[in-house]
Amino acid sequence: MTFYTCAALAVLLFIGFAGAVLPFVSVWDHRLAVARRRSLYDKSAGQTEHLTAALHTVFALGLAADFLADGFINRLMAGPWVFVWEGLVLSAALATLCSVAALLVGKKGRMVFSVLSGLVAMFSASLLCVLGWAFCLGALTGGGADPEEAMQAFMVLLAGLHSVGFALFVVFALCLALAAAYGLALCWHILRRNADDFGRDYYTFTLAMRSRQAMSAGLLLTLSAASMFWMYPAVDGAQSLALLPFAGAFAPQALTAGMFCLPAAALLWYGMSRAALPMQRRSLAFLALPLLLIGVYAVLGRI
Repeated sequence: MTFYTCAALAVLLFIGFAGAVLPFVSVWDHRLAVARRRSLYDKSAGQTEHLTAALHTVFALGLAADFLADGFINRLMAGPWVFVWEGLVLSAALATLCSVAALLVGKKGRMVFSVLSGLVAMFSASLLCVLGWAFCLGALTGGGADPEEAMQAFMVLLAGLHSVGFALFVVFALCLALAAAYGLALCWHILRRNADDFGRDYYTFTLAMRSRQAMSAGLLLTLSAASMFWMYPAVDGAQSLALLPFAGAFAPQALTAGMFCLPAAALLWYGMSRAALPMQRRSLAFLALPLLLIGVYAVLGRI
């Protein structure tokens, strides 16, 4: 991997995994609104549904553009990987259609389309997880590779899906999905303040809730990253230099230090959750997202 490919993979996983969790976040908020009889949850769910549709659209358009224009990802696919790649593109498009439809139908239909969007997005995220793992291990050799070599790499990776390393990567992906979803939702609520003026009480309640959720997910993500560090304690010097060319001889240490950005992001969310008026500390929410991406970049670079 190079600096640009690893960064692109981190962003792709960040968006794809977050989009798989956000539909269920909005559905859960709707259920809480009924159970606790508080309309604040319904308002929060409505904003989250708009974020879900926007995120799914961006993700699906990016994949479709690469697929139709024979971009970098499409050129990596050969043999059986083509089927997985096409399934990812089609499922991302279907999830987008469902999330947009959820905004256009009534309340009952909205719940149905939100759940359907989440299920399809989960399938899309599963395919993305497999492709991301394959790319980190170097199993994607490119479209010009021999079909027999591509099939052999596919079978080897398929057998490796039962390994401890892949299980830890799946746990990391799940924790990343939660942290990214709550972190993006937190920032989205802040950005929608001027368009949806629901009052100070609503934003105090919603921002505190989302920051607590993001903090909890960030702590889980930190623990999963620590398990990945236990699985891959050493990193190749040449690989770390390719990922952090500006660090020179200290590239391996810098790559390891980048993982500390994950607990730093959780700490920022904690600071926001403890504020009496979270809106006054909204800069912490926007600062936590790049720290989260840097931490994910460091974890992926060590695989």
